[in-house]
Amino acid sequence: MRWIRSACVIALIVATFAVKSSASAETPDVSKSSQLMLVLTDTWDAAQAVMLLFTRDGKGWHKDAEFPAVVGSKGLAWAYDQLPDSDGARTKKEGDRKGPAGILRLRKAMGYEAVPPSGTIFPYEQIQEGMHCVDDQTSTYYNRIVSEMELPGPPKELWKSSEIMKRNDILYKWLMVVDYNVQTPKPGAGSCIFIHVWRTPEKGTAGCTAMEETNVTRLMAWLKSDRNPILVQLPKQEYQKLWKDWGLPSPELLIAH
Repeated sequence: MRWIRSACVIALIVATFAVKSSASAETPDVSKSSQLMLVLTDTWDAAQAVMLLFTRDGKGWHKDAEFPAVVGSKGLAWAYDQLPDSDGARTKKEGDRKGPAGILRLRKAMGYEAVPPSGTIFPYEQIQEGMHCVDDQTSTYYNRIVSEMELPGPPKELWKSSEIMKRNDILYKWLMVVDYNVQTPKPGAGSCIFIHVWRTPEKGTAGCTAMEETNVTRLMAWLKSDRNPILVQLPKQEYQKLWKDWGLPSPELLIAH
């Protein structure tokens, strides 16, 4: 019977390892990226942030630009699949008005105009009337951007709530779709995370990252798909702990001109 118990323990260890591995399987590999968008806040609860753009060559990371940004009105929380074991209470959830912290990708750029800002070569899609990003975690369309024209029935029968993508303001005039909880959406882990135009420098978002319109268009033109750009969002104290292990720019480079 002892060998049976030992086999069960080994199987449990293997299964546990498999779960942890699959949870982080979609986390981008920083070593394969040569473009970095770094968003830093002063604390976990701060809405004000700074975005720094870095490129990497054979000599390391080099800062290209820096400008103000805002994140969720209640700050940041760990992306559900990148949560450190010691910080179990601070996880991104639907409706918490926090942006996801961790290492993320961008899926595509979008905007109201038929063509993207001058110089943009990153994948771009025009936002059409009738487009929604579904934030109802009980819907099969959760965290998907869909068009009413492609639906099998009226939207009110398919979800209880959604983000209208073609708005009456400029918030989504230009945006980038963040690849968070998109591949296999986990209900309640957060949805419709974008980089978009801010309302004001003082006002946080529902969980997105936002900035002045000129900086959004600047970012869209800067992005190059073949450089595997990544987005990293962290409070400054977490960055100090993690930058070396994650292969990010040293803290000294953050203030370099």
